[in-house]
Amino acid sequence: MTTKDYIKPQWFLIYTKPHQEERAKEHLENQGNEVFLPMIASEKTKLPKSFSLKPMFPRYLFTKFTVENNNWTQIKSTRGVSHIVVFGDNFTKVPNSVMGYLKSKVDDNDVLKLQTTRKTFQKGDELLIKKGIFQGKDATFLSMGGKERVRVLLSLMNRIMITDIPGKNVERKAIDETFKL
Repeated sequence: MTTKDYIKPQWFLIYTKPHQEERAKEHLENQGNEVFLPMIASEKTKLPKSFSLKPMFPRYLFTKFTVENNNWTQIKSTRGVSHIVVFGDNFTKVPNSVMGYLKSKVDDNDVLKLQTTRKTFQKGDELLIKKGIFQGKDATFLSMGGKERVRVLLSLMNRIMITDIPGKNVERKAIDETFKL
């Protein structure tokens, strides 16, 4: 870090105490610091239409301060903050390009909303496996085998087997019916 890096405000990486990212953010903002805590909105598995917010980088947040002003001593003793991340003898400076990229991915509330496409199948639906080792095989949907997996019935080498595969690897089989007049 050069002398001019100590004069102007820079983004630095802060390591928080467990599950205290929000608390650290609030207290750092109360001290007048600019803070960035990117969050991810993830769909709850038990309640499909509801979301929970989780930090994009658990136990980390970013704050902007000037090293020369010595406000880093106040930052280190802020509630929720464990320490400022260092490499060698220097605080970990985060380039503005990285901060710009991260900020471009979140909304005005610093939340990244991932598009989740939940496929819903009914027991007995005919599926086509489009990826993986069973690619091109027909299968019959049995149940959800977890958050992102489906349990299917396969016929391989004259044997019927049940297996769990990623839900993104299957699609509903197109039904081709011959139309006769």
